[in-house]
Amino acid sequence: MPDDLISFVVIAYNEAANIGPALDSMARLTGLGEYEIIVVNDGSQDGTAQTVATLARRDPRIRLIDLPANRGRGHARSTGIAAARGGLIATVDADILLPANWLDRTRQALTGHDAVGGTAVPDGDVGYVGRRFGLAPRVVGSTTTVTGNNGLYRRSVFDRVSFDEALREGEDSALNHAMARQGLSVATVPGLVVQHRETKSFGTSLSWLFETGGGATRQLLAYRQVRQPDVVTAAFAAALAAGLAATAARRPVLGAAIPAGFVLAASAQHVRTRFETPRRDWLKVAPAVAVDAAMLSAYFAGRLAGLASALRVAGRRERREPGAGTATALR
Repeated sequence: MPDDLISFVVIAYNEAANIGPALDSMARLTGLGEYEIIVVNDGSQDGTAQTVATLARRDPRIRLIDLPANRGRGHARSTGIAAARGGLIATVDADILLPANWLDRTRQALTGHDAVGGTAVPDGDVGYVGRRFGLAPRVVGSTTTVTGNNGLYRRSVFDRVSFDEALREGEDSALNHAMARQGLSVATVPGLVVQHRETKSFGTSLSWLFETGGGATRQLLAYRQVRQPDVVTAAFAAALAAGLAATAARRPVLGAAIPAGFVLAASAQHVRTRFETPRRDWLKVAPAVAVDAAMLSAYFAGRLAGLASALRVAGRRERREPGAGTATALR
């Protein structure tokens, strides 16, 4: 495989509106040299595949892998990497616009690491909120060091680890853990910001956050690494338990107010940390907090559903293997 060839592996699901500008941002990178762009269309139901096919006819450096059904992010990334020929592999999402110096910055940082990446703005969990209410995003670091939406990897990384094809989300976090176990070095490039142009609808965002919540619980149980979202979820669970206790004591209004109040407070803090929220913009900020509360509720519901699913799996293993501990069964 040519060491000087850079392979961009782009995964896309219903990204017809974004895929063209995303690919154009890659072609405009400074210091590019020889490159190929592999777009894995993960069973899109819009015109994503047709758009990429048209672009590929104009530019032979673009290749389309058109999956017949949606298999999830882990499978799509693995499929693209298996087809890549470059000595350097960049994973990019179809709703990301790379700044012109992205490759220069990441390649320079890669001299001391095995994989590096920038920070996507706005954060994925508030994409709908920011777009709906026109809020200016803040730069907030991800809990995953190198995210799949913009990462540059040495080819040799994938000789030792791979994206988990079974994961529909959280595949980049799992890869970071797999790399750490192999002694591979990862880093976020300071000050390198990429533009995230997510176009999910409100309903799709709710579904995605529910799924993400389940994945976050799975990650906590698998790696035993407590992150800030885990702490906030634990606080929500405590508020929910207090609300249920109040309801059982025949104080239903208080029982509903406790968890609802916690979610609103958490949403206000969430919006404040993700966006610029000057007081003069309160007419935008207040409804943004309300919508974000619905988003967080979906995420918390996913966390609890993920825990319930893990406990069911542990129970089945316990019945099959008497004497096996719950903690072991959850790994």
